[in-house]
Amino acid sequence: MHNGLKVILAFLAAIAVTTVLGSIFQTQLNLIALRDIAPPVGFSMRVDNTLHDLINFAPLYLLIVSCALFIAFAIAELIARRFPNYRFWLLVLAAIVGLWVTFHLINMLAPMPTFIAATRTLGGTAVMLLAAAIGAAVYALITSKPDPDSNGVTP
Repeated sequence: MHNGLKVILAFLAAIAVTTVLGSIFQTQLNLIALRDIAPPVGFSMRVDNTLHDLINFAPLYLLIVSCALFIAFAIAELIARRFPNYRFWLLVLAAIVGLWVTFHLINMLAPMPTFIAATRTLGGTAVMLLAAAIGAAVYALITSKPDPDSNGVTP
């Protein structure tokens, strides 16, 4: 596969993974936050709310994630030219920092106190950033170059 196409497909996979996981995570975090003020939420309601958010929240979140990861990955790839052995971790760290900065920028600009409710707490923010780390890992693994000593097999 042509390297440029591989990078594009890897980026699309990374933003898809980050968006879907982030949407699922934020739905569940919001439902957990309701447990103190509302009746218990059953499994079917969790599934319904998750599907609702995948349809209604995920498209907007996809735009947020796409911008954050595009900039983060570009910076990480530039740094990785100097430190190629750390490329995987640079991409993961860049995704985490990039999305964290994006959350803060959005919260500064949005009229409501917190644009994404799940990011109101440190724990909620960490869970949302975990989705970015997983998405970055997907990107890094898809775009990694095979080790010349491994006969083309990449771990």
